[in-house]
Amino acid sequence: MEQNTAVNEIELRCLHGREAPCSGACPFPLNVRDFLTKIKKGSFHGAFNLYREAVVFPDLVWRICPAPCRDVCRAVLEKAVDMPALEQAALAYARSTAPIQYNLPAKSGRIAVVGAGLSGLSCALRLSVLNYSVTVFEKQDRICPELEELLPRDVFEPALMGEFRFTACSFLTGHPVTELADLDFDAVYLSSGAVSAGDGAHVFRSPEGLSPVEALVEGVRAADGIEWYLRTGRKKPLPAERSGSAPLPAAREGEALSKAEARQEAGRCTRCDCSACMQECMLMRQYGQTPRDLSKDVGLALNVFPETQGRAGMREIGACNFCGLCKTICPSGIDIGAFLLRSRTELCSKGLLPPAHHEFWLRDMAFSNGPQASYFYRPQPVCRFLFFPGCQSGGSDPRYVTMTYKKLLARDPGTALLLRCCGAPALWAGEAEAFRQEHTAILSFWEQAGRPVVLVSCPSCCRIFREYMPDIPVKIVYELLEAEAQAGAQEAAVFDPCSSRDFPEIQAAVRRLAAQSGIRLEELQYAGEKAQCCSWGGHGYAVNPVVTRAQAREQAEQSPLPYITYCTNCRDIFSGRGKSCRHILDLVNGINDGPRRPPTATERRNNRRALKRELLTAYPTEEAEKMEERPMLQLMMEDQVAARMSEDLILEEDLAQAIETCESEQKYLIDPQSGRRVCHLKIGYVTYWVEYARREGSVCIVYNAYSHRMTIKEEYGAEG
Repeated sequence: MEQNTAVNEIELRCLHGREAPCSGACPFPLNVRDFLTKIKKGSFHGAFNLYREAVVFPDLVWRICPAPCRDVCRAVLEKAVDMPALEQAALAYARSTAPIQYNLPAKSGRIAVVGAGLSGLSCALRLSVLNYSVTVFEKQDRICPELEELLPRDVFEPALMGEFRFTACSFLTGHPVTELADLDFDAVYLSSGAVSAGDGAHVFRSPEGLSPVEALVEGVRAADGIEWYLRTGRKKPLPAERSGSAPLPAAREGEALSKAEARQEAGRCTRCDCSACMQECMLMRQYGQTPRDLSKDVGLALNVFPETQGRAGMREIGACNFCGLCKTICPSGIDIGAFLLRSRTELCSKGLLPPAHHEFWLRDMAFSNGPQASYFYRPQPVCRFLFFPGCQSGGSDPRYVTMTYKKLLARDPGTALLLRCCGAPALWAGEAEAFRQEHTAILSFWEQAGRPVVLVSCPSCCRIFREYMPDIPVKIVYELLEAEAQAGAQEAAVFDPCSSRDFPEIQAAVRRLAAQSGIRLEELQYAGEKAQCCSWGGHGYAVNPVVTRAQAREQAEQSPLPYITYCTNCRDIFSGRGKSCRHILDLVNGINDGPRRPPTATERRNNRRALKRELLTAYPTEEAEKMEERPMLQLMMEDQVAARMSEDLILEEDLAQAIETCESEQKYLIDPQSGRRVCHLKIGYVTYWVEYARREGSVCIVYNAYSHRMTIKEEYGAEG
């Protein structure tokens, strides 16, 4: 139900193919594109007619409207188009500003409007122009006293009353209405500020506390509802009424632009059709869909009947990396990433999310939190800081943890250390319970350390902590570190990880360290608030590698300069594509000053094992007893085979398990010419195939390996 509501909300809020963002921001139904096009062409009268029809009182609105259209226009143009000035110009240069006299037959139905405020007047005008019999009752001796704080009466009163010139609307000032029963009318509208006793199906009320512009819009809304009621005998379902205490706007006065100036100003409009997310987001470009189209596909994928599930929607749900860029650049604030993440969680809860899409990362999370990699060291009962480097830092290079921790201990000997995963893989997999359990475990370690400030080095961990564990104080470790100037330092570009977008303090700290190292920094086009994903986030690789590879390539090609980043995943992704990239901890610790290939998936695991062994030696804990490991079959292979296995998310330990199992059960095939053996084993949801040859002892040579999400039902016997 919640996701169906979200689909409808996206359908309503997405501006692609609809009115421009400025029209969406305008409180009135004004087609801003058409209005500006007419001004640009010099058709001031046509522009004025559009304007009058939308705003009801044209000579008042340009003076008092806060022009929210300019706020969204600034997202496209550095200087927003001056809509109030162009509205004034439309009035100044129209052939005539006299109201249009419609020759309509009189309508049946008598309407009373109680209160001659702005909402009452706009309601009365709309209905009286349609030739309904309308009577306005005002307890004071003048209309709209609330406007006297903004404009002189000799300015706003003609602007209002002049629009009633060709109507038969009656005004009774100095005529309070205390009992609605005293009014013999078919419909009654109580405008903002009007107080009368009584109620009934024919009574319509305005909310209190509206700004002048909101009051005008509310009056038109009420007029539509009243006409519907008079024609059908029942009230029309209307949007929820707004209420509040809106501040008064600043009134505008002054000389109108000249015709030439107005045409030039209108000509600055780019007539934007909002496609910001489709231009900036790799996922949206890959699928060529608007948020509305994507949300419809997702709605089909959420169908609880598997035989009718939308397959396209499943791909889109699985390919998003949840970087948050869509929400940042969307003028309507649509967060497609959050919508898709909720969809994953819902599908997972229904058992409809393909588990193989996320199995590798969930297993890796279990490894990070298990006895071979997890580690907790508390040098004293109550610690001031707790260093949480995340699960991937040590996998990329164990020194990112060991050397950084030594620096932190030198600064504060009571700093604790916790090696675990923050739970992001469970979040991205839609496994809400596993995500919650991991946070429970982290909170327990934090409590044991005396509730210290947690120092993170991974921006993704920072994002998880601050959003999902707000009780834990978090600080980025780079704010506590220093870097020394390096000989031969050159230019480099800072690549901001997508998870740092909302944390300018992290971005600033990294730039400070890079500058201390003597590096001359260049800013990329997509930096800071517009930081984009390197392709790692969200587990999209298993679902659509085409998207993730294109994403990595695009980010690597933003600049020919080497990159400095502060996410180990970003560093390894770019290095794997031949991009010169260093982690900020390389600079801080004075390591990896040359090209370094990224570790394979197996090496990442082995690095974490080695990291824990090193930490247990340097900082012994009771966990030393848990590090006993069963000897694994030794595999030998060429580098290109190892690289391809890593790209396919195949671990050597999975192949070793497949070989050992099939050898023990005598379930393999033999190529009679080469003597090589082929076997397969399903581990979890994935079936692994390996082509190998046996050597002396516990050594095998691997020639090829691949995996797929399929169950092999046939069984083959083989000679030993």
